[in-house]
Amino acid sequence: MLSFSIPRITADRIARLGLACDTSTPSGTLNHIGIRATTSAVRFSATNGRILASLLVPVDDIEGTPGDLILDREQFTAALKATAKVAGGRIQVRIDDQEARLTNGTAAAVVRRVSGTYPNVDHVWTRPSGRRWVPTMSCLDPNLVGIAQKVSGNKAALLFASPMEPGARLERLWAVPGAALDETVCLTDLRAAITAPAYWADHELAFLVMPITRGDAERQLDLSQHALALPQLVAAAA
Repeated sequence: MLSFSIPRITADRIARLGLACDTSTPSGTLNHIGIRATTSAVRFSATNGRILASLLVPVDDIEGTPGDLILDREQFTAALKATAKVAGGRIQVRIDDQEARLTNGTAAAVVRRVSGTYPNVDHVWTRPSGRRWVPTMSCLDPNLVGIAQKVSGNKAALLFASPMEPGARLERLWAVPGAALDETVCLTDLRAAITAPAYWADHELAFLVMPITRGDAERQLDLSQHALALPQLVAAAA
């Protein structure tokens, strides 16, 4: 048995995590929500292999043995929405070997546990440690960016950043021309920047969005046909 509680205000974001799941494989673990419970926090994860969403909720009332588990995406989303409608400070979560029960006041819902092992995603969040962050330069799938925007609930557009080696001084690319002496930018650093994954995070939610890979032999565009010159008007007969 494992039990803890989450703030009701956080339930809306957790419920939207399912947008990042791989719904094309109903029987796969990536179609559901991965949960890691520790003695001080609970992490909810969702991924389809190209976007990873992680929401971290600090807890101080956890009881039972910490560990990893998977909850049914559709049932978990419905349970969060139902219990969040009731006025109350926190939603209680109790998990046994077969199911999870969410309660808030008079509202209660049951979510089945999914068998299997959720992918280990810790390396995604530890890899950028100690690196410099620069504005993302890689190409991103607008559908993935849209998912991140919806899950976040932010009205303003999300601005992604990418990790670079500490010695890469790419901030000169965004500086005002002439404001300082221009520095030489290494081609290797630029290549790493345009192929790096994109990250975004606030106090509880974090995203990883994988870039779109592109080749070095890009098709050259011919836009001349879009420049349509108007014919000169014939002067009216006198």
